[in-house]
Formats: sequence, C-alpha cells, structure tokens
Amino acid sequence: MSRSPLASGHREGLIPPAVRRAIRRKLLRWYDRNKRDLPWRRRAADPYAQWVAEIMLQQTRVETVIGYYERFIRSYPTLAALARARHGEVLKYWEGLGYYRRILHLHQAARALCEQNAVVPDTVEGLCRLPGIGEYTAAAIASIAFGRREPAVDGNVARVLARLFGVALDIRSPEGKRRLRSLAEQLIPRSRPGDFNQAWMDLGSSICTPKAPACHECPLNTNCEAFVARTVDHLPLRSSLKKVKQVRAVVGVFLNGGRMLLRRRPTGGLWSGLWEFPNAEVTDSCQEADLLQELALDCGMSLRDEPTQAALVEHRLTHRHITFFVYVASVGNRRSSTKPTFRWVTKQSMARLSISTAHRRIHSAAKSAIENAKPGHG
Repeated sequence: MSRSPLASGHREGLIPPAVRRAIRRKLLRWYDRNKRDLPWRRRAADPYAQWVAEIMLQQTRVETVIGYYERFIRSYPTLAALARARHGEVLKYWEGLGYYRRILHLHQAARALCEQNAVVPDTVEGLCRLPGIGEYTAAAIASIAFGRREPAVDGNVARVLARLFGVALDIRSPEGKRRLRSLAEQLIPRSRPGDFNQAWMDLGSSICTPKAPACHECPLNTNCEAFVARTVDHLPLRSSLKKVKQVRAVVGVFLNGGRMLLRRRPTGGLWSGLWEFPNAEVTDSCQEADLLQELALDCGMSLRDEPTQAALVEHRLTHRHITFFVYVASVGNRRSSTKPTFRWVTKQSMARLSISTAHRRIHSAAKSAIENAKPGHG
C-alpha cells in the first residue's frame, strides 16, 4: 500500500513543518478561488455580524440561514439595536429557524453587554463567558472578526481532519476530540486564521462531504491519508447519536367567538418564549379525552360539546419525534386570563405572533375543522 507523506511524523502527534506549510498554502489558495459569497463574510471585521451568523449556523444549514440572517441584520444592524428590542419582536425574526434558546441567549448577552457599556469580547475566554457561546463559536468569532489564531473545529472540520490524517478514533469521544483539536492547533496559521477556518468549513461543505466526497477535486488529496489508503468511506468514526424519543401529545384548538386560544411557553427549554396551542403529553396512565378536559380547565374554560379530532401532525426534532393529536373544540366561559401566558387571537393577530413551525402546521391542519365549527357551517 502506498503511504501518505504524513505517515512519518503525525502519528506521534506532530505534523511535519513542511506538511503544515503545504496544507496551509493549498487550502488558502483553493479558498481564494472557491469561497462562498455569504452575507456575513461581507462584514468579516464586525464581531456582532459574525456572532449572529455563528449562532444561526449552529445545527442549521447555510442555505437556510442566509435569508434569516439578512432579515435579522436589516432589523437589528448593531448590538445596541438588538439590545433595545423587545424579545417578542426579536423572536418573530427567528420563527421557523428552530433551537430557540439560541436567540434567547443572544438577546440576553446583547442586553448585558450594552448595560455594562461593553463591546463584544475579542478573546475566546471572554466570548465563552457569554450565554450560548461555546468553544467552537468563540473560536470562529475570534479568528474571523479579530484575527486571533484560534482553530474552530465543527462537524465539517472534524470530518476533514479525520480523513486527512487517518484518525481512527471516535470523533465524538474525549480522546478523538483532543486529537482533532491538536491537529487543528498545529495547522492554524498566524496570517489569515479566520479565512483558514472558513476554508476548512467550505471544503467540508462542498468537497469533503459525508457521503460521496469529491476527492479528485480536493486540493489536499495528495496529503490525505484516507484518500491514499482508500478509506474515505470509513472515516470519520462516530458513536451513534442519542436515541430519538417518541412523544405523543394532545393539542386543544379551543374556539370561542371566532377566536382561538394560545399560550406562551416559558423562557428556556424547547420553543422558548413562543406561542402555541395548549397541549399535553400523553402517558400510559391518561386518556386523550381526559387530557383535553384538563387542558380546557387549566385555561379557565369548559368544553361546550364533543371535541372533533381534526388532524394528526408529525414533527421531528433532533432527539425527539412528536405526534400531535389535534382536537378542535368550542369552549365556554371565555374571559381574559389573569395569566399573561394566555391570549385569545384572530387569524390576523396570530400571524403577528412568534409561533413554532410545528404549531403553524397544527393550525394549518385544523383549518377545515375550524371552518366547520363556525355557526351555520355544515
């Protein structure tokens, strides 16, 4: 079997200097010719712009983020503008992007910095002290916006490094993470560290993809252990993700006088601060009909007639698969709740609220039943 030019030194943890120089030169040259034109890259020296982009990019594809980012930055072009905004307004610009704790933490951090008359920290240590910023996000912001020599190792970069250096370790294990971190630290250049980190990201996204990588187009293929050994399809090694939890939930679309009842989720946790239809998880010890009655009582309502099962809506999250059993029911005793977490809405006012994709789908699926529930209909 032919041997990679890396084999003589890197297994002991060190990358030969000549190899380091070659990888830097080839990768940056490739990046200069092929880098993606992304809106946040036009504001590379703006740490706030990089911060917003990196938070949005967590667990989310670049193609999805672009539109959200452009709308968000137009509305909140500076840290101070974001800090002044009400959280309900900010949430509306995040609606549908998911992982809503991200915007909660971003907004909290912006307010905290502005209250202290502070600026975005320029070091990984300082950035990591802000809520919602971990090691990777801090390294990306510090390297791109401030030119800090910090390696940013996300899933794309981990995959490229594992193949390039033939890392036969589980990349999710502590040992695997340490190994990849060591390799990335050795490779990060003093000049253009932000571009170098972004070059890794672009290479992993467009060339060194999880399946069917375009190895013959890769600028680093002659340096790549997996390419030389023909083991690309076997790397990286990864432990299985956490098992997906199956959840069943009853949803009450409660109607009174042409309005629907929504409640606001608590801050933090799933769908943080968003509005939703009242719902409760089904367990082995409870029946759907009983849960619906309890939901109505909890909202200060009583069911006027037999609820109609309107739809079954499936919604998948990273570690959770939720099946919503959607019921439409007319309710009595409509009154303004003393709790600010409840609100009666029309179709028009509902459109102005921040609501998760799952509950937008629930509303859409229940429309025909809502129409049939109107007086004189059917």
